[in-house]
Amino acid sequence: MFSLDSFRKDRAQHRQRQCKLPPPRLPPMCVNPAPGGTISRASRDLLKEFPQPKNLLNSVIGRALGISHAKDKLVYVHTNGPKKKKVTLHIKWPKSVEVEGYGSKKIDAERQAAAAACQLFKGWGLLGPRNELFDAAKYRVLADRFGSPADSWWRPEPTMPPTSWRQLNPESIRPGGPGGLSRSLGREEEEDEEEELEEGTIDVTEFLSMTQQDSHTPLRDSRGGSFEMTDDDSAIRALTQFPLPKNLLAKVIQIATSSSTAKNLMQFHTVGTKTKLSTLTLLWPCPMTFVAKGRRKAEAENKAAALACKKLKSLGLVDRNNEPLTHAMYNLASLRELGETQRRPCTIQVPEPILRKIETFLNHYPVDSSWISPELRLQSDDILPLGKDSGPLSDPITGKPYVPLSEAEEVRLSQSLLELWRRRGPIWQEAPQLPVDPHRDTILNAIEQHPVVVISGDTGCGKTTRIPQLLLERYVTEGRGARCNVIITQPRRISAVSVAQRVSHELGPSLRRNVGFQVRLESKPPARGGALLFCTVGILLRKLQSNPSLEGVSHVIVDEVHERDVNTDFLLILLKGLQRLNPALRLVLMSATGDNERFSRYFGGCPVIKVPGFMYPVKEHYLEDILAKLGKHQYPHRHRHHESEDECALDLDLVTDLVLHIDARGEPGGILCFLPGWQEIKGVQQRLQEALGMHESKYLILPVHSNIPMMDQKAIFQQPPVGVRKIVLATNIAETSITVNDIVHVVDSGLHKEERYDLKTKVSCLETVWVSRANVIQRRGRAGRCQSGFAYHLFPRSRLEKMVPFQVPEILRTPLENLVLQAKIHMPEKTAVEFLSKAVDSPNIKAVDEAVILLQEIGVLDQREYLTTLGQRLAHISTDPRLAKAIVLAAIFRCLHPLLVVVSCLTRDPFSSSLQNRAEVDKVKALLSHDSGSDHLAFVRAVAGWEEVLRWQDRTSRENYLEENLLYAPSLRFIHGLIKQFSENIYEAFLVGKPSDCTLPSAQCNEYSEEEELVKGVLMAGLYPNLIQVRQGKVTRQGKFKPNSVTYRTKSGNILLHKSTINRWGAGRTRQGSWERPEGWPHPALCSLGRPHGYGAAG
Repeated sequence: MFSLDSFRKDRAQHRQRQCKLPPPRLPPMCVNPAPGGTISRASRDLLKEFPQPKNLLNSVIGRALGISHAKDKLVYVHTNGPKKKKVTLHIKWPKSVEVEGYGSKKIDAERQAAAAACQLFKGWGLLGPRNELFDAAKYRVLADRFGSPADSWWRPEPTMPPTSWRQLNPESIRPGGPGGLSRSLGREEEEDEEEELEEGTIDVTEFLSMTQQDSHTPLRDSRGGSFEMTDDDSAIRALTQFPLPKNLLAKVIQIATSSSTAKNLMQFHTVGTKTKLSTLTLLWPCPMTFVAKGRRKAEAENKAAALACKKLKSLGLVDRNNEPLTHAMYNLASLRELGETQRRPCTIQVPEPILRKIETFLNHYPVDSSWISPELRLQSDDILPLGKDSGPLSDPITGKPYVPLSEAEEVRLSQSLLELWRRRGPIWQEAPQLPVDPHRDTILNAIEQHPVVVISGDTGCGKTTRIPQLLLERYVTEGRGARCNVIITQPRRISAVSVAQRVSHELGPSLRRNVGFQVRLESKPPARGGALLFCTVGILLRKLQSNPSLEGVSHVIVDEVHERDVNTDFLLILLKGLQRLNPALRLVLMSATGDNERFSRYFGGCPVIKVPGFMYPVKEHYLEDILAKLGKHQYPHRHRHHESEDECALDLDLVTDLVLHIDARGEPGGILCFLPGWQEIKGVQQRLQEALGMHESKYLILPVHSNIPMMDQKAIFQQPPVGVRKIVLATNIAETSITVNDIVHVVDSGLHKEERYDLKTKVSCLETVWVSRANVIQRRGRAGRCQSGFAYHLFPRSRLEKMVPFQVPEILRTPLENLVLQAKIHMPEKTAVEFLSKAVDSPNIKAVDEAVILLQEIGVLDQREYLTTLGQRLAHISTDPRLAKAIVLAAIFRCLHPLLVVVSCLTRDPFSSSLQNRAEVDKVKALLSHDSGSDHLAFVRAVAGWEEVLRWQDRTSRENYLEENLLYAPSLRFIHGLIKQFSENIYEAFLVGKPSDCTLPSAQCNEYSEEEELVKGVLMAGLYPNLIQVRQGKVTRQGKFKPNSVTYRTKSGNILLHKSTINRWGAGRTRQGSWERPEGWPHPALCSLGRPHGYGAAG
């Protein structure tokens, strides 16, 4: 402990050694290369003399000081003028000066300032006659002229490790003043202690007295708080990071303390004549003092405030965007504990004899064991709860904390919306009349009078784009526009974004800001009050976690509800229960085709409004017609493989021939081709490119798949140049909710990919299956939206009759682990069977029980089906529970980044694989894996190499890397976005101090990221019990024993490894034919991590 006496004793020794602060720097001199903000001829001549001034400055200082960069010695501070940009360049070597530059752009102003600095350097003799550099030795001699040896100007500043305020160490804010220090300092830390005292609490008073010789105002010494005294460099850098520091401090304090003013908690005291010295006393979250100097009072105060902002950010009290946190975040128990810690009395030393007497007394009079402190009753599972109890409500529209509008604000906003609506301009008036428009009053009255309404609209009726606008129009024109906040869900990202852009265009510039979208990895929310937010179903499910009753939302529209994906069915369960919590909420279900009466019965017999659509004539051709047009008498693919009509096999050559035939003899216009998956898209694209050859420039071939980033998918809506035909190769992603205006021809393969789960084998796979008749109608409708069209179905008419009317709901054919986990987040008091029994189509009870058992096996649920501590962490991470568990374990074992890469690559394959180059991709993966025997480490090395070339190499090197390793750049960009999203999830789960730590090699959570065996072990533990047992020796059906054969077995029985894995051939086999654990494989002991008892927090 550090007592008052020892503090004074050390202070006396400190003064005897005459440890003083460095002398104050020379006052800065200003050089203005362009007076008045105009770029003079002299400035232009400077740039001619120094064409690369910034590089030249860096080179001079770097060579003189022997450093690789000079960022700390050259600080650019930007100021936005009315017409010109101003840059003040602070130069810290060989002496402190300032130069200014002006320009129309920031980079121009920086170059002007840097050129003026180069002229100074040349005048000081730091550059040769031809602006050449000297050697380092000569620079040291030149620096001595200024009284500033080169080696004394480079001293690394001590850095504070990043600390989350949730886990804030009370010692990170040191109480200042004599007797206030509570750290125990040993003899071996004496030099470090002296440095800390120089920069911190001890010499502040001396420094103030030195710099205040011109003022007779006595200094106020703030006892019980901490001093932050830094050099001017740190203050300038802090001011660059926080350009409006006083405003930010005031906002933080007002939000945290719920006070209308921050004056009482942040007080400035500025003294001095020539040099102003400002002392900022900050009383929240505990007393702290910051000191800075400047030529003007405002400059000094801003610097002190910037230092305070920097300190608050290091404590986690300002977010990554330099914005305040929410009020609830500031008032969690950990923050209150911080304040209590700072207010506690200083620690005192108790003599050893007294301690022994106390111990004897306690032994003689023991504490009653029946009394237990409330703090000790906290169990390990008592972390931040999820759902409705986890802090303040979030606004579902903006994502910010929800605060209801006052009556005055509502009236003002409604009036403003009404005026904007009247000034919409010609765009709204020129909008085409759609079939839904005559039914406006019927639809709006039904929505007004009933809590749930089902709208059955045929393709092309305009329900997706018009109904949200009609709702907004009625509310705005009736003077209550501020109350209209509509969330519209779409099944896919591309439809949510494209529909939002279309509606925004139709509403016109004045109301454009009232329309927004939010999808995975991309968000543009609207302003609250008269808002239309288009999002995917998954986004709305996340919003329901932070606002279970959807306070602040007037309507929820679920579009394309007939698709029956698992998220939509899950959402309907929650919305049905939400009617009791929020009776004012209006729910609208919209469907083009489907069993709408079933939805009506599910919501208690709600009304169904049918809206007829409008379609231009579409001429249909089936397989027999297509073969006749191509001059073929039978389906060649089926003939070769003797396949039956029921088998789902697609001939890519037939698809290619048909597209080329349409191009040669069909009507002008775009061609939309529906294919099952990515492999088929790449296969057809490659065949078309080969067939078109030199004429490929006359065609715009656009693949559309979830593998492709959103920006690239938007290209399908663009009009091609004259004489260029658009060919879109898409999955069912282009089937609903989007309209590509120039599509005339639709090629329908009749197939799509569907996830199927086998309860017996417990294996889920993606199968190619026939679509339903409803899908055929939707695909045909893509050709007749804006003009007459043609539909080519690659299956016979007899196949159409055999197709099922509607798709099997996804909830009945997929594994339910993630669904059960989500159910426990929203309704933890209900069992999984109780919750999922409320679905429109309830899944098999056995399938639900299997999911619960699996979650219990991996430690996510306890025996009562409540989330364990591990489960509560996993709930924040939006991926499969087993992979989420691997991420949590990776954070614990400090190898986080590789696991984030693996999980992201399992979501999106980074390799550019197709049916033709699978062998080449397998070879590349084997080379990347080296001798690790791991497909997952191949992912890690591929992404690491890509990040390296992005960081250091030019564009040609990047393209070469992609080509050599058969990587797909859009997928890599998507993977980068997933890693960023997972980093946010991990931060929300309180596993890291800030999201950027997840990808930072030097962060604590990545301390062992290079240990490959640990990485594989953590992944294996996360996927437990989904493990393979490798056995040597095999008995054939004929009874013959083959000792060198290797078999793979799981709990469900023998399996075969997929041919794409690098372990497919000879995994673990030695040259003698025996099997052994390869070097680098995880040790079997790591399997214990996957069991619930191996992870203590999991119960």
